[in-house]
Amino acid sequence: MPAPRARQSHHSRGLALRSRGLALVVVATFAAGALRDSPLDRPTDAAWPAVNQWDARLEAEYAEFVARLGDAVEARRCHRLDACLRDPAANLTYEPAVDAALDLHLDCADLPYVLRAYFAFKRRLPFGFVAGTHGDGRDPRYAVGIAPTGYRTWRDYPTPRALLRGVVGHVHSGMYRMAPDVEGSDFYPLRIAPGVVRPGAIYYDPNGHVLVVARVRPDGAVYLIDGHPDGSLTWKRFGAAFAIGTARLGGGFKAFRPLRLVGADVTRAANADLPDFDGVGQYAHRDDPGGPDGGGYHAWVRTALAQAGAAVDPFVEFREQLEAICGDVADRVAAVDAAVAAGLAARAHPDALPDNIYGTEGDWEVYSTPSRDARLKAAVRQLRAFADGLPATAISALVLRALWWQAAAATTCQFAYTDSQGRSVALGLDAVVDRLFALSFDPYHCPELRWGAPPDSSERASCPDDARKRSWYDAERRLRYRIDRAYGVPTPLDDGPDRPPDVDPRRAFRR
Repeated sequence: MPAPRARQSHHSRGLALRSRGLALVVVATFAAGALRDSPLDRPTDAAWPAVNQWDARLEAEYAEFVARLGDAVEARRCHRLDACLRDPAANLTYEPAVDAALDLHLDCADLPYVLRAYFAFKRRLPFGFVAGTHGDGRDPRYAVGIAPTGYRTWRDYPTPRALLRGVVGHVHSGMYRMAPDVEGSDFYPLRIAPGVVRPGAIYYDPNGHVLVVARVRPDGAVYLIDGHPDGSLTWKRFGAAFAIGTARLGGGFKAFRPLRLVGADVTRAANADLPDFDGVGQYAHRDDPGGPDGGGYHAWVRTALAQAGAAVDPFVEFREQLEAICGDVADRVAAVDAAVAAGLAARAHPDALPDNIYGTEGDWEVYSTPSRDARLKAAVRQLRAFADGLPATAISALVLRALWWQAAAATTCQFAYTDSQGRSVALGLDAVVDRLFALSFDPYHCPELRWGAPPDSSERASCPDDARKRSWYDAERRLRYRIDRAYGVPTPLDDGPDRPPDVDPRRAFRR
């Protein structure tokens, strides 16, 4: 083949079954009725009168709303936003007539906007968003100098449902990529302090990723809801896997600018009117030297958000970082399974990769995992740096080794994927770390290659990929060896180191 090139019971049981069936019929009938007569489908003027204004009480309720959704995502009770909102235990604003048949499709950039719009609808608050941007660059998601060119409000849509769908059609990650002094933007950078960064805040990674803060612990640890192109939601721990960038690129922790309805006009709060605005603080720490967690800015955030008297036990921290990595791997299992179920592994490989493997569209955006894999590698690298920063004593090594073994034996760190012959293949934590840089991000590869099955192993023998597909796997080697992502620029096949970096955390307790 030509060299690959880069581009783009009887009686009682019967009664139970009949009762269950009746219940299902009732629920289905109610849901169908709700769908036909949902307030979401009534005229906006009647269904969404903005009779309230955003104030401290409603902002606090919004934070509680997001935090409750985050609890459900963390517990894996729901994996998509519409499923979470259909769950009365997860949705503080649940109304059967609105939510029983709710159906939403969104990715990471849509998530904050849809959450805000949905809550605004429920609480009769004004809502609007930037509907167009301009900047320097071909891809608006990665341009620089971005500024708004147009706006829309809830009143521009015939029904609330149309607005929710319209938001998804309009917004993209470039809407977050605005400098602090762009006061016409939807967001403003936050002062990093306890009580300021709270559920409902947003973290924008200028590499093109957006997450929603769902929990801030007293010790400063931040947890977020992460949305993905396939519509799934996952639970993430803030750390070095997420970049800050520069002020010009608008990275870091942000919040929605409160909107006010003044007569017929919708106005955005200016920076001077926002007591928690800080257009300098986060960026002043982006180049801090690496802290004990391996990331200077991220260590500073942790310290700045910690409440007075809160202490961080380094061994608890090691365990929690390790548990978060296991959660990332479990999420990757679901992502790879989705690609296989969609049939991509059975298709012929395209003639070329996307011009940039991290920022693209179509099937590659939905089913490939280069960004997900890069964040996993960065989290492993952070754990290694954290462990290396601990005192190099025999006691420390013994504790770290015991924590690793404990985690590796836990069910949450035991994984399995389905191979090409439909068999379940078990993988433990150690195997994943051993294969970290062999995991294929390419959705057209067999599941064995997606999970880095060793060459000439019985595990890889079940992979049906032909020589051409395998040559693509070999050619993508240096891209797999990358940890840090690059967006808005080409990522050719040689865009990475010739050897994988040594980030194995186990070396910290084997020395």
